[in-house]
Amino acid sequence: MYNELINLLPPKRQRELARDYSIRLSVVVIWFVTALTCMAAVLLVPTFVFLTGSVNAAKARLANIESTLSSSEERVLLDRLTALSGDTATLVALASTPSVSDIIRAALAVSHPGIALSSFTYASAVNKTQSTLSISGTAATRNALRAYQLALESAPSALSAALPVSAYAKDTDSMFTILVTLAP
Repeated sequence: MYNELINLLPPKRQRELARDYSIRLSVVVIWFVTALTCMAAVLLVPTFVFLTGSVNAAKARLANIESTLSSSEERVLLDRLTALSGDTATLVALASTPSVSDIIRAALAVSHPGIALSSFTYASAVNKTQSTLSISGTAATRNALRAYQLALESAPSALSAALPVSAYAKDTDSMFTILVTLAP
């Protein structure tokens, strides 16, 4: 038995059937898109209701705050608002300061052969002009300590690296504390 189907319709009738098929398919697609749009609109109604309620609650809260400001406790509230504004300014300033772990990571990236680092102390520049990082450790030799101090001074994150002269007193195994002034 031969499985290939033969279309015995004339070409004009075949074109009409193809056009009818494409019209039916277009109608089904349009109905599907319309139904999908309607379902999306129905599902967005709760979101709209929630957002409208949130806006109304915010307006009511604002009206309550305005009525409180005009009351007899206005001065106390203004003092509190001033304190909160100061706290906000401090938080904004903290957001722009570099991370302490990034600063210590940069200090550890400086080559330190013959140096054993033991502690780091960071002091931020809240009321001062510059932040500082105190690095403590033990140097195997005096030359290794001097090389480490020069390497810290030439680091891009440091303005200066101060090392007391007493750190050079011992020739080997000398304990030290370098105070690094950080670049802003």
